[in-house]
Amino acid sequence: MEYPHDRGAGQMFEPGKTDIGRQGVLIMRQASIIAIAAAVSAGAATAQYTTVRAPRSGEASHSQILSSALGGSFTSATSKDYSNGTIYADRMKDSTYNSVGSDRYWAAGTYHAKMVAKEAAYSHTFGTVAGTYGGGNLSGYQALLNSSPVGTEATVTMDQDFRWALDVDRGGNHSDILYTSRDWDNAGSTDHMVSYKLLRDGNLFGYALFFEDIKYCSDKDYNDVAVILTLVPTPQAAMMGLTGLGGLGLLAGRRRRESM
Repeated sequence: MEYPHDRGAGQMFEPGKTDIGRQGVLIMRQASIIAIAAAVSAGAATAQYTTVRAPRSGEASHSQILSSALGGSFTSATSKDYSNGTIYADRMKDSTYNSVGSDRYWAAGTYHAKMVAKEAAYSHTFGTVAGTYGGGNLSGYQALLNSSPVGTEATVTMDQDFRWALDVDRGGNHSDILYTSRDWDNAGSTDHMVSYKLLRDGNLFGYALFFEDIKYCSDKDYNDVAVILTLVPTPQAAMMGLTGLGGLGLLAGRRRRESM
């Protein structure tokens, strides 16, 4: 007769089980643990992306807005990305543990912004909030574009990391509400902006930003305001591009003439 204490450390005695039966139980448990771990991992990956719902009837979706703004016909390339065959819209993460790789904060640089869609009754301005520190410090908001008319453009140079923002004019006796790309700046720590990297031939040339203007993001269609950003090269980068296209010879010729 076998007793529980006769088993080695870490082994569980189960009445009526043979060694083969117990081994099968252990294998099944290991498989369950692996399956649970995979589900948790998949859930964590999904949690990095804010859910975007289909828009209500008569409103444009992300793919339709991208098609109108950039040309061609954007269709689903993955469950989150779109492509028109030439341009690839790669969905950015909305949250990560340390915010690296997410769309909360944006690097210093020069950006050309164009208002490309408005699917909302409210009026808005689109702009920036400088810095990444401090909870809810929105006093540095700088407006760039009005949401009406669609098609307005502006260029902004930021010399420090910053956040994109949308100021919503709710009209009447209601005060404006400012939402930023950092979720915890917003009421209920809700994410009011989803974004895509825009790549052509694998090279990044801009971004597409989509905003939700309803408090707490009740409908989650993220099409109330859409802005296309184009990266503007710095003078140094432009000069490097020039030399790469034969400008080096032009510069060398200029130096020779100046030495004569």
